[in-house]
Amino acid sequence: MQERAEKTSRNEESGTARRILDAAEGLFAAQGFAGVSVREIAGAVDLNQASIYNHFPSKRALYEAVLDRGLTPLRDILAHAAQSLDSAEGGDRLLEELSEHLWNSPNLPKLIQREILDDGEYLERLSSQWLRPIYDQGHAAMVKSRWSATWSEDSDPLIVLMMYHLIFGYFFSAPLTRRVLGVEPMSREMHDRNIAFLKQAAHRLMVIGED
Repeated sequence: MQERAEKTSRNEESGTARRILDAAEGLFAAQGFAGVSVREIAGAVDLNQASIYNHFPSKRALYEAVLDRGLTPLRDILAHAAQSLDSAEGGDRLLEELSEHLWNSPNLPKLIQREILDDGEYLERLSSQWLRPIYDQGHAAMVKSRWSATWSEDSDPLIVLMMYHLIFGYFFSAPLTRRVLGVEPMSREMHDRNIAFLKQAAHRLMVIGED
């Protein structure tokens, strides 16, 4: 009985931490790191500030936990993909995995875009600790793909950045999509259509260089 009670307690603690991370991710995406207080995050999950600090010792530690949860899987996906991008199927699988991860964390692209637009105090660390390594993983994956044979080497950085905007931009542009196109970008139908478009765009990129 005691073991079961301890397991239940750990699960509840894990669930509380997840709720805190979810709320913090949404608030950081909307207001930026500097614009969010621990009090606001606590209020969003019906906790007091002391409860937040029981899980995360500071706002910065919470922010880094949000980034770690969202960006580590992206880095891992790209690292794994670098070994299997010698076929169109490997490229398609990469796009599916990246898009699916962001589908489950739609505030993450908004958070990154907010930090970039604000040129916030955390941007330098975000870039060096997370975005540059992810870029390097993406570049390594691309070099091992068919793109390396169809585009000049000096185009590599632009292609990686373009793919970043295609993949991430779908999510941080969602409010604009709703207003301009009159569709719900976060519906499963639109998500699947977006993945199909990404695959088609990637295939055409590889073919253009061969013409």
